[in-house]
Amino acid sequence: MKRVSAKTLIFGAFLESVGASFIWPINTIFIHNYLHKSLAIAGIVLFVNSLLTFLGNYLGGKLFDRWGGHKTVIISTLIGLLSLVGLIFNHGWPAYPILLPILGFGVGSAFTVINSFAAQIDDVDRYKLFNGIYMGTNLGNAIGTALGGYIAGVQMTLVFVANFFFLTLFFLLVIFSYNNREVVVENGTKDEIKKVRKTKLQPGVGLIALFLGVSWLAYSQWSSNISAHLTNLGIPVSRYSLLWTINAVVIVLVLPLINRLVENKAWFKRIQIPLGVILFIAAFASIINAKVYLAFVIGMVVLTLGETLVYPGIPAMVSESTPKSEAGRYQSLLSMSSTFARAIGPLVGGLIVEHGSYNLLYLVAIVILAVSLVILRFGHRKLLANN
Repeated sequence: MKRVSAKTLIFGAFLESVGASFIWPINTIFIHNYLHKSLAIAGIVLFVNSLLTFLGNYLGGKLFDRWGGHKTVIISTLIGLLSLVGLIFNHGWPAYPILLPILGFGVGSAFTVINSFAAQIDDVDRYKLFNGIYMGTNLGNAIGTALGGYIAGVQMTLVFVANFFFLTLFFLLVIFSYNNREVVVENGTKDEIKKVRKTKLQPGVGLIALFLGVSWLAYSQWSSNISAHLTNLGIPVSRYSLLWTINAVVIVLVLPLINRLVENKAWFKRIQIPLGVILFIAAFASIINAKVYLAFVIGMVVLTLGETLVYPGIPAMVSESTPKSEAGRYQSLLSMSSTFARAIGPLVGGLIVEHGSYNLLYLVAIVILAVSLVILRFGHRKLLANN
């Protein structure tokens, strides 16, 4: 059995995301149009799914530190596969709202394990590795979402079959290639990662997790409330979907360039994440009072450039400043923060629009992103002071 490598982590993230992205874009449509439930019910189902994903993030990290990554990711993936078997044979009501969150639990746990493995690899630059995982995830999302709508139009059962197929490929990969023997930890080389007593949370990590959640709270408006705004402006849903195709293309094109910068320019690592947040702010500023589609295209390009700097950079930053023996703990905290923010972001944004306007939403997003820069600064200082 091989020790886990950077390439297998990136390929695993790609396979898992391809499978998952067959389902998540059509969840609301499936519950509302096929299962004939209200949008409110659909929202409750998706919220429960987010809660189980959140729990999966937590347990994935906890078990990674206790059992090791190999056993944890096998169990996590098996849970996902078993839920998909159930969905293939019964995706009616109430099977769907029961099995979907179970799938979310398994996938959420497995993704945390991938990031936890990445935090322990020393033979590659961590920033480059997390960039690669992020690119693999988004490339998988682009392929899965593109194929998912077509497959759903043929037959809904095939969506779950396709997800099962890619998750099975991921399962085979982890059985043979996701071993964490001979990982170097602080106390030397061990046959397996030691079971360690959890220490007090590393200073600064909580603030970094808070920063990550706040940034996702703002970012999630692009995948939720802004879609409704575009349709209100008479822009068709197909053109909104095209924005996310642009998002995926920019990520795939830009991340290799960022890899070269983080490898050769030490100064770039210092400004990478703050620069990304400034680009987030610019993206929201660019769509204030926007009425034409081109403004949203420009906003998406700027937003994506910021995304490529912020979201791979945060787990890399934390992994370089925390013990490898507790990689699961710290990476799960980051995953949980992101999951929670993505779950409540659409609701918070919807309330702002309902009691104000879309311009108010954009201004609030700009303010909280500016505040997040302060949180990031203090969090990073505490991380560096502890090293």
